[in-house]
Amino acid sequence: MKIVRLEDAISEAKRLAEEKLAVEESADEFVEIGEADGFKLCVTAGKTIKDEFPISFHDNPRDLFMLILEGEIEFTFERGEKTIVKAGECFVLPKHLKHHCVFKKMTIAIEGLYEKAL
Repeated sequence: MKIVRLEDAISEAKRLAEEKLAVEESADEFVEIGEADGFKLCVTAGKTIKDEFPISFHDNPRDLFMLILEGEIEFTFERGEKTIVKAGECFVLPKHLKHHCVFKKMTIAIEGLYEKAL
């Protein structure tokens, strides 16, 4: 069993993100806080400073769970729908759902992903 202080993981993810932001790169940094049988849990820290235009959509090969602790993420989906997920909110992003996301300000989240092949 791996025990991690959440505050330490958040501080490390923020530090990694701030290093990229200092050289004017968008940041999306991960610090693993646990893994068991293919399920991985991470702290994510990031901010988008150079949004792509035109929007490029991508998808994930697995379902993704995210709990936003600070900040917000704006999602645009392939069919044009938009939504903003803010601190205190959580969601599951279904696998293969084409989306584009922008971290509007420094955002800290807990992210869970089942990486084991099904």
